[in-house]
Amino acid sequence: MEKNVVPLIDSHTHIQEHSEIDQENIVSRALLSNVRILVAAGTTIKDSERSIDISNRYPNVFSGIGVHPTELTPSFNDSGIKNLKKLASHKKVICLSEIGIDYQDNSPDKSLQKIAFDQQIKLAKRLNLPVVFHIRENKDDFNASNARDTALEILKDNIGIMGIAHYFQGNWAFAKRLLDLGLYLSFAKPLLRIKELEETAIKVPDDMFVVETDSYPQPFKKDRSKWTEPYQLPTIVKKISELRNRDIQTISQLTTNNALNIFNKHRFLIEKQLNDT
Repeated sequence: MEKNVVPLIDSHTHIQEHSEIDQENIVSRALLSNVRILVAAGTTIKDSERSIDISNRYPNVFSGIGVHPTELTPSFNDSGIKNLKKLASHKKVICLSEIGIDYQDNSPDKSLQKIAFDQQIKLAKRLNLPVVFHIRENKDDFNASNARDTALEILKDNIGIMGIAHYFQGNWAFAKRLLDLGLYLSFAKPLLRIKELEETAIKVPDDMFVVETDSYPQPFKKDRSKWTEPYQLPTIVKKISELRNRDIQTISQLTTNNALNIFNKHRFLIEKQLNDT
């Protein structure tokens, strides 16, 4: 590894959902591409436990715990929060992720989603951890404001929480509303294909964005080489550098510094791993 290359942090993956053999290869390919830190985000209590397990096996993998809005059931109540609180005591749990609001036709009851999102944010505040959240409109409407307004209302009620709008997809007006709350934006592969995202990637302040791949198994893609993985993160960084007319090293440094600022409670552990890898 070249010493002058800025190491990258993939702030959101689901690599724990792959087979153990595949996990080893994914981590290896990431390191070869200078992606030195991976955050494995949980979507259920069980999956959050798996994210902790993989962080135990790989020094450069850290854990996010949480219950995804599409995975919520009516049984998510105080016991769900208690389970998450217990999991959060692990030294490599660095955020509550993945939580949020999802208004697809088949998504769980909206009231349940609001309560669970608010409860998980409040838990994060008590634990001094950031949140990484998901906001999805029905049919992925780029300009809709139903799920977005709901999420923003809850986030405003929890002002001061450190957080990342994961897999950001939206217009600049929506981005500005998140930024005004002190929340970061995370760019992923949609930036490579959605022209409307480019304005936000250009205008977002230097200290308010990170990058991710959201890597998870994609069996619907028959060619395994086309699955999204952390090793592809440099492609996203390159796109941002082109849009902002900045060199790749500068953009890489910004994304890494910003991720370290968000995960500040665990900054020492993460920086140690960045330097040791």
